[in-house]
Amino acid sequence: MPVQAHAKEKVRQARHGAYRDLILEAAQRVFAEKGYAEAKVADIAQAAGVATGTVYAIFPSKRDLYRAIHRENLDELSRRYAAIAAHASVRDTLLARSETSTRFLTSRPDYLRIYLREAEGWGFDPSQLPGDAAAFVDLSLFRRGVENGELIDEDPQLLQSLMLASGQVHLADWLRGGMREDPAALAARIQAFTRRAIFRPEPA
Repeated sequence: MPVQAHAKEKVRQARHGAYRDLILEAAQRVFAEKGYAEAKVADIAQAAGVATGTVYAIFPSKRDLYRAIHRENLDELSRRYAAIAAHASVRDTLLARSETSTRFLTSRPDYLRIYLREAEGWGFDPSQLPGDAAAFVDLSLFRRGVENGELIDEDPQLLQSLMLASGQVHLADWLRGGMREDPAALAARIQAFTRRAIFRPEPA
């Protein structure tokens, strides 16, 4: 590719990336405020300060845009999970993931609202989580925890759903309370509930 053409392509890609980020940020705000059904692509374009055609040039449909929001957030959460040091125990792994998820979601209240609004549709069934989010409540960990006695003797899938549900309820309560509670304190409160609900008491 000639140098001039290569330079033009780099500029085009940079412009495309800038528009994409701008649209995603605006879409997240609009979806959080109005919900998926009520949000219009025209609303998102207006919030982003771009033409509606520009939105469609990057995201062919509203559904594609909505999925991209989940993908962007879940990819970032996945990177944060990957940065967690390996833990030998199921207890430490689940508690570390709980804290990571809580801190991540409280740092992105618009996405948290989208996440919780979706929860009204899929309830507490991890298999119905958007995108690849089910990977963050890995059922194999719960199976291992029951088998090795770290978790109470109960159906691993029920324990998985209980942990997911308790996080959602605490996060929804945090939003209703005006997000005044310190995220670290909220994370500790969710962890304490999880310990009481699904873990066997640790040996004295």
